[in-house]
Amino acid sequence: MTLIRWQQVAEESVRQGGEEVRRRFGTGLTATAKRGPDLVTAADLASEERILDVLRAAEPSFGLVSEEAGAQNGDAEYVWLVDPLDGTNNFAIDSPYVGVAVTLLRHDEPIVAVTHNPIVGTVWSATAGGGAYRDGIPIRVNPSRPPAGATVAFVQGYPAVPSLASLLQGTIFGQVKRILTNWAPALDWCLLAHGGIDALISLDSEQEDQLGGALIAREAGALLTDFDGRVADPAAPRLLAAASPATQRHLLDLFQKFNAGSVGR
Repeated sequence: MTLIRWQQVAEESVRQGGEEVRRRFGTGLTATAKRGPDLVTAADLASEERILDVLRAAEPSFGLVSEEAGAQNGDAEYVWLVDPLDGTNNFAIDSPYVGVAVTLLRHDEPIVAVTHNPIVGTVWSATAGGGAYRDGIPIRVNPSRPPAGATVAFVQGYPAVPSLASLLQGTIFGQVKRILTNWAPALDWCLLAHGGIDALISLDSEQEDQLGGALIAREAGALLTDFDGRVADPAAPRLLAAASPATQRHLLDLFQKFNAGSVGR
């Protein structure tokens, strides 16, 4: 199948999973602890079941790595990464900032990514080399705002050292217009891609959120580097994604205040 066909499969899967999320939103579902502050609800599990059904039916030989179900044939050439409900903490408090994300990897490289906000109904998508889209309309990052006026999303993954995350945020605070911590990184990447924000800092984020989001942002024109300014692999544990070279340079200059050994790798 072509990348466009796999994109269609991914879109169908996130819409199916999103139906389960939307139907349960605001119904007072009980959330249970999964790891640390992370939560899981019946919506996560129902969404995952619907998504996996669609993906398995489309191509049984592909591997699957899903946040709740774990890995199945994860060393296959093609592997689906599934986050059935990104932002479960938001969902649990009736905040609509939640996403359903599916990414197709080939030899560990993201080639198709789709993210859906089922409460709002929006779908963002991208294929490697094929551009990025919001509800089927091409999107681009917004490079026009000055760096000091930038809005920056800060993504802190569960493996991140809290003291380092606080230090990093503290250094940036006051040097940009606003720092967002939204608890749903898959959507934060999409905000960057369609021009809603100007940069995203990812500190040890989970791969099921980052790989697809980075593809969508990169296909929309975002610049991706590590914290030292080198061109970065989307799987890198620490990424800076910016809409413009000026914003990228501004943030990299701020990063130089850190010890390169503890922040850059």
